[in-house]
Amino acid sequence: MIRAVLASVADVAIVPLQDVLGLGSTARMNLPGTVSGNWKWGSRPGALSGELSARLRSLVTLYDR
Repeated sequence: MIRAVLASVADVAIVPLQDVLGLGSTARMNLPGTVSGNWKWGSRPGALSGELSARLRSLVTLYDR
């Protein structure tokens, strides 16, 4: 899905960090129908490893983003 987003012809491509990190639904930042506790997700320091960073960099370069 990340490749599809980056390959699109849209001017802007947004990929949630939760998807880059391969996190499941427990890492959601917004739960529809929930009044409180939304928009509070944050990544941990060092969560984006060198390997993930390199993969993301190569995709961004490949799709000229």
